[in-house]
Amino acid sequence: MSFGKKIIGSVAVATVLWAGATAYISSNTKEHVESYIEKSNKLYEANGMKLTLLSFEKGFLNSTAKLSMNFTDPTIKEELKEILKLPMTMDYNIENGPVLFQNGLTIGASRINSNININNFLVNSDDLEKIVKEDIIFNSNMKVDFSNHIIYDGSTNTIIANADGDNFVISPIKINGEMDAKTFVGTFKLLNKSIKGTLKDGGELLLENIALDGDITKIFGNGFYLGDFKLDVGSINVKEHTFPIQLKNASMQTIMSMKQNEDESLNMNFTFNVKAGDTELPAEADFAKELSLSYGIDGTRLEAWIAFQDTMKTIQSKQQAILKKLENTENTEEQMAIYEELQTAQESLQSEFAHLFSQFIIKDKTTLKVETVITDKSDVKSNAAVHITYIGDEQLPTNMEELSAKVKKELLNWVKLDANIELQKSLVDKLPQAIQQQLAMAMMTGMLKDNKTAYNFDANYVPKKLTVNGEDKSDMLMLVEMGLNSGM
Repeated sequence: MSFGKKIIGSVAVATVLWAGATAYISSNTKEHVESYIEKSNKLYEANGMKLTLLSFEKGFLNSTAKLSMNFTDPTIKEELKEILKLPMTMDYNIENGPVLFQNGLTIGASRINSNININNFLVNSDDLEKIVKEDIIFNSNMKVDFSNHIIYDGSTNTIIANADGDNFVISPIKINGEMDAKTFVGTFKLLNKSIKGTLKDGGELLLENIALDGDITKIFGNGFYLGDFKLDVGSINVKEHTFPIQLKNASMQTIMSMKQNEDESLNMNFTFNVKAGDTELPAEADFAKELSLSYGIDGTRLEAWIAFQDTMKTIQSKQQAILKKLENTENTEEQMAIYEELQTAQESLQSEFAHLFSQFIIKDKTTLKVETVITDKSDVKSNAAVHITYIGDEQLPTNMEELSAKVKKELLNWVKLDANIELQKSLVDKLPQAIQQQLAMAMMTGMLKDNKTAYNFDANYVPKKLTVNGEDKSDMLMLVEMGLNSGM
């Protein structure tokens, strides 16, 4: 066989294989879309939302799909119908693989594109058009590979708005990420280069390098999820006469983390960090350059968190329905009956919380944590940390009154505490005089210890024994017990 015939034969075979694969993929695309919607609805159901496939047109190279999104919760639906056109419909163009070439050459099962005009979802789009002169368009692109792995990206156009003389320019909002189509586990990043505001009273606002990162590691049937989320605002500049200080090149970061341990308990932690940058702080706080605050709770029962989310959604739905009835009546007798119904709902909420609290905590594991670090302008760090661990009975009362009574009586037998504070002298010297006087009093009573460059406070508590800076201070427990017994 000649070389030319081999080439022609190879091209012919490749063409047949491509055509066959494309035909197969196009015939199965609807099934994959329906499966995706079914899985999405299991998650969205917990938030009162539902996706529906309205139509699907199968083609050889391309297919089209029309979806709608609506709210299933009657109360939410009633509140949103004056703002949004419900259901909201969206059109998608689906390019069939295995060779995807219409928007850049690549290999995959399919690629889904959409262009959504946000204005079309609004009941009174004229009101938005008075503020935003151009339509807000969101373009998205999603590629599905042969192992049900999804890679997606999307972006808006630049948004220019004028609200009562205040002008804002929002640079394109971009999102990209990847996830498993079966489990919805994956990562995403949302980026915005800047939000710039020029206010009619002469004020200015500029936020730059805004980024939201997410890493979802597990999603449960009711929509409860585990993962890490981080919001960064790289630069914050605010000049406005009603704002107490002028922010200049400040920055902030917020982190939320929910992790499952090997024993299936859950750690939930939050961190907030802010840097002053070139901001001129008030005199009483001018010593600070950076503040970091962390708090959270470790070693709680995961199933209790899942139950808590379900309970809160049920209670919120009931309360919203009751309040809606209150809005729709002016009859005094009916209003009194509704107030009684709301009171009963509040009592039910307390009972549910007592029951859930008894399920949350795990003996010798559940630990409440609060930690903070202050960095002064000399880059010297002062810090404080408090850890409280539950060591009491695993079986607690599920009735709120019984639980409250037991807390007053036995709280000091349920916990152990570790607390540490280290205040650098370079920071203390810059604190307001009133605080310095209080610290001096603490030094005299032995609550603070002078360690040359810093003042330290170390406290450890186990039932019936309190140690402060290495000295037994158990006699102070009597005051704590009196406070508990008196309801403090």
